[in-house]
Amino acid sequence: MRAPWGVALAMVLVALASTGAGAAERILDYQGEIEVHADATMTVSETIAVQAEGNMIRRGIFRDFPTDYRDRYGNRYRVGFEVLEVRRNGQPEPWHTERRSNGVRVYAGSADRRLEPGRHEYVIRYRTDRQLGFFDDHDELYWNVTGTGWDLPIDAARALVRLPDSVPADAIRATAFTGPQGSREQAYEAGLEGQSVRIAAGRPLGPREGLTIVVSWPKGHVDEPTAEERLGWLLRDNRGLLLAGSGLLVVLGYLGWAWRRYGLDPPRGVIFPHYEPPGGYSPASARFISRMGYDNRAFVAAVVNLAVKGHVEIFESDGDYTLQRASSGEALAAGEKALLAALFEDGPKVELEQDNHRLLAGAKQAHRKALKRDYEKIYFITNGTLLLPAAGAILGLGIAVGLLEAWRPLVFVLFGLMIAALPLFYWLLRAPTARGRRLMDKLEGFKSYLEVAEKDELNLRNPPEKTPELFERYLPFALALGVEQAWAEKFAAVFARLEAGRDRAWRPGWYHGHFNARSLGTFTSGVGASLTSAIASASTAPGSSSGGGGFSGGGGGGGGGGGW
Repeated sequence: MRAPWGVALAMVLVALASTGAGAAERILDYQGEIEVHADATMTVSETIAVQAEGNMIRRGIFRDFPTDYRDRYGNRYRVGFEVLEVRRNGQPEPWHTERRSNGVRVYAGSADRRLEPGRHEYVIRYRTDRQLGFFDDHDELYWNVTGTGWDLPIDAARALVRLPDSVPADAIRATAFTGPQGSREQAYEAGLEGQSVRIAAGRPLGPREGLTIVVSWPKGHVDEPTAEERLGWLLRDNRGLLLAGSGLLVVLGYLGWAWRRYGLDPPRGVIFPHYEPPGGYSPASARFISRMGYDNRAFVAAVVNLAVKGHVEIFESDGDYTLQRASSGEALAAGEKALLAALFEDGPKVELEQDNHRLLAGAKQAHRKALKRDYEKIYFITNGTLLLPAAGAILGLGIAVGLLEAWRPLVFVLFGLMIAALPLFYWLLRAPTARGRRLMDKLEGFKSYLEVAEKDELNLRNPPEKTPELFERYLPFALALGVEQAWAEKFAAVFARLEAGRDRAWRPGWYHGHFNARSLGTFTSGVGASLTSAIASASTAPGSSSGGGGFSGGGGGGGGGGGW
């Protein structure tokens, strides 16, 4: 690690020199001192030196601290935040807090007193917890030191992280990110002094730019929460066992009655092989109808079908995928037009990475809405409104338990079972219509043809000739119906003969990447799984862990601030 304080000191001296008459309002120096305790709590002291001129900074500053997050599964969790003291120019300063939508705003200063213009140094000291990441081989602090929500420029930003004395100094690792939210710029310098890590931004930060640090150390030096503690956080203050237990029986009884009355599927018809998919249905619509819902594989099947039709080209390099729009006169099926427009609304090329998660999530949403509009209630009914009485009962029980102040961990478990029953019965209550049942039977017959082994094709009557064109045409359907490997294995001998008769192996014209016709089944199933995985991760907002990478604005801490 490099010593950062020469650069940081130079920036501070420049900032101090600029504090004369007429200087613009700004943060002259931003220092964050983070002490990581062995019990996994943290004490943070932020020293913020500002130049106040009575514009934005009239009575003092405010600091926004996020406390509410969502984990990778969409569950909410709230970190602890307790202000210990606020000082200005070495003296205690009046302060108050205000609850915001996702955290706490701390106001330093008094509404009935205006600041004198000039330099003022604020110290905000607070305690927080549940900020550390615990991984298989290391523990980690992923911390947004300044936040990226400041409207003021920051001349110098730095951080000091103190770890427990038991942490071996030579096993500490540190990196940092600078710039606006999502930036991967690494303009920083870092130095190690015993169990303390010093990190400084290598340049001044503009408005809405910040410094984010990632410090990791070996396991065993900070107490990792036990499974019981994590469950306790989730199910804190649980009481009212009799009321919650009775409510569980009532809710499950009602949902069971609703399923028997409305959720039983019509009987299946006779299934026999079909050599073609039902006319007028795209691969994505076939999956949407057969599963009575949307998922990432429906998206992948649509993308591959667009590629087969010539509207998209797929580029792969070391497991990274890029989609590029192409020109084609092939007609688009239901939903594909909406998907194509949303996918390339920002340009002709889209990389399947988290930087584009908003675009990809929007494309998935547009695709899902189009399929839902065209097929739901015609081919299947979700019966979602039947869940409303159960949801209302759960809400009423929750209010009653709250009024009784009877929340205890086991009550939370019982309420969790009631809530978990809602998505379970949402799935069970879905039922195909008579028209949908007939279509599903045809899709099942087409699926049986796609997955039948080559040696068993002799039992079929006049199956179509196996050609590369047939393989490509039905590949999206095989992906949609989950039988892509079986479909590819039927063509192994076909592509082996083609390869023997030409100088180079055949590959799809729309796919640019590693391809081996001799391992067609592995390639096809791998592309399906890889694209599904890439779509799933790239269309999800970044989580709370650096995951070996990171970006400015990620991790805990963060927020921003301003003057008031």
